[in-house]
Amino acid sequence: MCEEVFEMICSMDRRKIELQLVLQCAPTIAGLKPSNLLIVPRDLEDKVRLVLRHSGLLGYRLVYDKKRVIFLVFNRDMLMDYLSKDEVRAFLIKYGYRTDAFGYCLRYFQKRYDSYVHDRKDFPHEMGVFLGYPLHDVEGFIENGGDNFLVSGYWKVYFDAAKAKGLFEKFDIVKDDMVRMISKGSTIKSIVSYYANSATEVAV
Repeated sequence: MCEEVFEMICSMDRRKIELQLVLQCAPTIAGLKPSNLLIVPRDLEDKVRLVLRHSGLLGYRLVYDKKRVIFLVFNRDMLMDYLSKDEVRAFLIKYGYRTDAFGYCLRYFQKRYDSYVHDRKDFPHEMGVFLGYPLHDVEGFIENGGDNFLVSGYWKVYFDAAKAKGLFEKFDIVKDDMVRMISKGSTIKSIVSYYANSATEVAV
């Protein structure tokens, strides 16, 4: 994040949902990634739904965590396409998923994540695929217990570090650009539309 954008953020209302969406979900808004987590105070839950309405993105509440609410913000078509890949389906089946129904997969993930947050049961490592991370990196994280990674950024990378670095740089660029757009009054709907109509390459 450049100094100009950092100063811009410091002057903005941090409770502004549009700002939190671009800070936490810029790759998804730009169509570079199927999904991101969004974590905001509980009292802003309804505002999240209002801001996302008609944007082309969906917000699925995963869990209430103390005074916060955690959403999975996603592009439905992109996430469905990713989860329907044969290798991803095989991975999810190992964790007890029935992969023939997208809605079921979301509910089952929500249940497992809720159990982890509130009861400290096993961490749902499949979260990585629900966030659109490359499967080999998700599996590498599990096999290495989070250690021995090549690059750490938006996720821990275990394969093709050069590609991941390039992708992370794109994520940072679109985030900075979106903060500038929000500062000028753009809505999330208009930003999604802008990137959908641009020549941005879908990288996942």
